[in-house]
Amino acid sequence: MTTTLQILFGSAVLTLCALVHVGIVASAIPVLERVGRRVTRFSHAFASSVVLGTGVLITLLAHTVQVWAWAVAFILSGAMTDIPTSFYFSMVTYTTLGYGDLVLGEALRIFATFAAVTGLLTFGISTVFLISILGSLFPEIYTRR
Repeated sequence: MTTTLQILFGSAVLTLCALVHVGIVASAIPVLERVGRRVTRFSHAFASSVVLGTGVLITLLAHTVQVWAWAVAFILSGAMTDIPTSFYFSMVTYTTLGYGDLVLGEALRIFATFAAVTGLLTFGISTVFLISILGSLFPEIYTRR
C-alpha cells in the first residue's frame, strides 16, 4: 500500500472509530441519568459506584468496538490473515503497548500508527467522560477552593 493510501485508509478508520466512540459516549448520558434515578434510594456510595461502574462499562464497550474495527481493517488491508492475530495486534497497537512481537512491514506501518492515534484520542475522551461523571456525583470536591 502506498504512503498516500495508508494515510487515507488510516484516517478513514480513525474517523469512523472516533465517531463511534463519541456516539456511544453521547448515547450513554441518558442511560446514566436513568441508572442514577433508579439507585437514589440506596446509599450515596453504592449509587455512585453503580453510576460510575456503568460509565466504565460503556467506555469499555466503545473501546472494544474500536479494537474490533481495527482488527477488521488490518485483515482487509492484508496486514493480518487471521482474526486472533489481527485482534491481538489491534489491541496492542490501540493501547500503544507495542510489544514488538508482531511488526508490520514498510508497506503498512504508517497505517498501523493510526490505530495508536485512535487509542490515544479516544482514551482521552473516555477520561473526560469518566471525570465528568465523578464531577456530577461529587460536586463538592470539584467546587472547593
